Amino acid sequence: MKLCIVIETVICCVLIGGCVGTVGEESLNKRILDRELVDTINDTAIQNAIISQHTLFPYHFVNNSNRLNELGEFDLNVLAKHFLKNPGQLNIRRDDASEELYQARVSFVLERLKGAGIESEKITFSDGMPGGSGMPSEKILTILKREDEKPTSKATSETSSTSLRAK
Repeated sequence: MKLCIVIETVICCVLIGGCVGTVGEESLNKRILDRELVDTINDTAIQNAIISQHTLFPYHFVNNSNRLNELGEFDLNVLAKHFLKNPGQLNIRRDDASEELYQARVSFVLERLKGAGIESEKITFSDGMPGGSGMPSEKILTILKREDEKPTSKATSETSSTSLRAK
């Protein structure tokens, strides 16, 4: 009788130990699956944002160079995959780069896209705003500066109120 109780206890312990291992593995697998799912969703969101923006900024390039840094390489790879199937515009922001450096950057990116199998006729290059048509930020700053230089009706009203107080 005691032998039966000992055997039953041992069998129960083995079965419980097996269940714990399975539950632990299932929990671990679920966590890994959840993490992979989140990473996949984030990767897709990031890729969609890069495609929507379709812009390479000066920070995508090695400082004072036409070569792309790691972030620039990543973004250009995402855009290249997109442009293989879809024609479109690629903005390469000039900002304060010299004309020579800017043209070298455009040429470098064009060569990389050709190397990825993209026909140059499918892509147009611009110094446009991210996400669509617009005007370069330098032009916007010029417009804002002109607006600041215009006399306003506020200045006129301040002058007339000052002259009224003086009387």
